Amino acid sequence: MNRPPEQFKRIPLAQLRRFAKACLEAAGMLSDHAEQLAELLSNGDLRGVRSHGTRALPRYCESLRNGQINPQPDLEVLRETDTAVLIDGDGGLGYAPMMLATEKAIVKARAKGVAVGATCHIGHYGSAGHYVRRAMRDGCTAFSVQGGHPDYFGEGGGNKGQQAAYWGNPPICFGLPSQDEPPLILDAATCIMADYQRGEQFDALQELIPAAFFKSMGYTGAATALGGAFVGMNNPRAQALTEKWPAARSGGLIIVMDLGLFAPPEEFRTGVDNLVRGVRETMAPVRGYSEATLPGTIECRNEEAYEREGIPLGLEDVEQLEKTGRTFDVEPEWH
Repeated sequence: MNRPPEQFKRIPLAQLRRFAKACLEAAGMLSDHAEQLAELLSNGDLRGVRSHGTRALPRYCESLRNGQINPQPDLEVLRETDTAVLIDGDGGLGYAPMMLATEKAIVKARAKGVAVGATCHIGHYGSAGHYVRRAMRDGCTAFSVQGGHPDYFGEGGGNKGQQAAYWGNPPICFGLPSQDEPPLILDAATCIMADYQRGEQFDALQELIPAAFFKSMGYTGAATALGGAFVGMNNPRAQALTEKWPAARSGGLIIVMDLGLFAPPEEFRTGVDNLVRGVRETMAPVRGYSEATLPGTIECRNEEAYEREGIPLGLEDVEQLEKTGRTFDVEPEWH
């Protein structure tokens, strides 16, 4: 999914952002939320993370239009201390409330060393890396995860008999800033298999490497609880909002730590440099790959190249974007 598409059209970043913002506004989203989401989705494309880029735009616009998600949520601080904040997302997409919680947590972490930001009653918040990267930008390291209502077991709900090995796939991210090397950013999901990896050839792996699937189930359970029940998704309000906005059954969490909490920040950053450089220069790569890299390196390289040359969007993705534009009467600039 996140390998470069074989057939693509290069689209300038600014054009993609303007198009996404216009579509989201036409679907009813608040203007400032639309601008923020357009930037975050296009950032995914900029890093080559196609799964969490503007390919999600058609789905989001449809959810906003058909009442699955609140297009104009009233964000509210439910609880706040010196080291924690909880934001009520009011049935909207998770991006705006989670970013608000993140930015508040950053301020608190810079003052107190560690802080936690959370949001509840939200829809999809996209890549967990959006929020971790925001914390890294202000001199912090962070961990983020999205969870859900405890009655929600994986993709689709109502899934009695679904294979436990493929249970759920909530986003999760650790971000470690560096000095001169690319940062170490594990921006992933908890299931060992991607959503599209289903079938007999993958099912056979359950007997070959069962421990990997048990780990996957454990990660999914922990993520679902931390980003769900822990942030207030197991109560009557959560149930009521889910009935009103069916796609808003999730919550999100971020733990932010100031880089200088235990050691000088530059000491930490150069330590991450040593890790990233050491793996690249001393280790044999995974079979089938030409280089050993830690997570974050490829995304960093893509950002530099795609911002300069244009983002290579797969032709099928471009077609779906243009179809969404026609639905909401938004003309793309790249024609």
